[in-house]
Amino acid sequence: MENHATENVSIWKNRTYLILFSSYAISTMGKYFDSLAVILLISYGWAAEPWMIALIPVAYALPHALFSQFAGVYIDRSKKVRLMLLADIMTALLTIVLLFTSNLWVMLGIILARSSFTVVHFPAQQALVKQVVHPDLILKAVTLNGTVNQLSKIIGPFLGASIAAAFSPKVSFVVYIAALVISVCILLFIRHVDTDESAAALAVGQSGNSSFWKTWGDGWRTMFRSKVLIASFSFVLVAFLVIQLVDAQFAVLFRQLYPDNPSVLGWFMSAVGFGSVVIILYLSRLKKIKNYGWYLGSSGILIGGGFLAVGMFPPEVNILWTLAAALLIGIGVGIFSTVFSYILQMESPDGKVGQMSGMYNSLTGIVLLLAPIVGGFLVQWFGVLIIFQMIGMATLAIGFLGVVMQKVLWGSDEEVCEGKGEQEVV
Repeated sequence: MENHATENVSIWKNRTYLILFSSYAISTMGKYFDSLAVILLISYGWAAEPWMIALIPVAYALPHALFSQFAGVYIDRSKKVRLMLLADIMTALLTIVLLFTSNLWVMLGIILARSSFTVVHFPAQQALVKQVVHPDLILKAVTLNGTVNQLSKIIGPFLGASIAAAFSPKVSFVVYIAALVISVCILLFIRHVDTDESAAALAVGQSGNSSFWKTWGDGWRTMFRSKVLIASFSFVLVAFLVIQLVDAQFAVLFRQLYPDNPSVLGWFMSAVGFGSVVIILYLSRLKKIKNYGWYLGSSGILIGGGFLAVGMFPPEVNILWTLAAALLIGIGVGIFSTVFSYILQMESPDGKVGQMSGMYNSLTGIVLLLAPIVGGFLVQWFGVLIIFQMIGMATLAIGFLGVVMQKVLWGSDEEVCEGKGEQEVV
């Protein structure tokens, strides 16, 4: 493990974290090439029915909903780098199989299998960050990861679409395979983290004498006993549920607002990504984040305001107004994702970051299985503009609740510090 005492000046001097970050950046970029290739191949190449296309996000989300909370327990007890290596290798092998697949049901089965392996990635990566980064630099690490993720959302689909137009969507699978192979090679340089004596001692101290199921139950009890964690989980999941009701309906919205200009949707998505990157870069300048409710609530206000605005725009509204709404949404998304990742790092008890991250992954996976389907029916019954307006107002209300109820839900800074002290004593 890196010596934290000597690694709190600059994160760029932490060699272990930089290797981990490089692996994450490359595999994340490749992931967006892959996801676009799947959509293009099934939607355009095979001209699948809409209900079959709707099974794609289900195949991605189902393993996370079912297994992530259990994977988190196993990750905290195991060698995290080895698990990430295994996941990358198996994902690469299954993606090679996708290159030779021409049947939709087979492809969905392979995507389901790949997602079953990738459930370890987010919890393991979160746990490793906590393990190798000094607490004063956690926010910097979280914002760097967030920046890469948002940039990948912009660059990956753009380059993937260009490759698909010039060659074939399946070429993007090759890009993803190459990214996974490079990620594996990079991770080999930090295998020593798995054999670090202090990390092993921590794992044994936290869970070595407990059964798997007892440790799993202790994780849920820990969340419910921590005022900060239960408030953060509850707020984020409620907001996430509401947002996901319409997140998949932007194509329908823009088909109505700009029927003769489909490229506006791409500009909108890029503007959202740009707004996220800008705010994440700003947050990276901070050392710590306090008053979690204020940040999370502000993110809800920004996202809700953007949703409400686009829902109220008349057809063929000036594109600049649409892009301004996208920037608001992007800034809100950047705050939302960064602050909650920071909360997972700073508020999870030592040795349980992987488990808390896995629990979050499971809960959001369940939301992703249900919310888009419900949102689709709502849009079909009431109209896309009305639903965006309603969701916008609901998200605004949730955001204002977070800001106004900061001290009630999360407590004062003194109470948060006392909570941490109690966790350490336990």
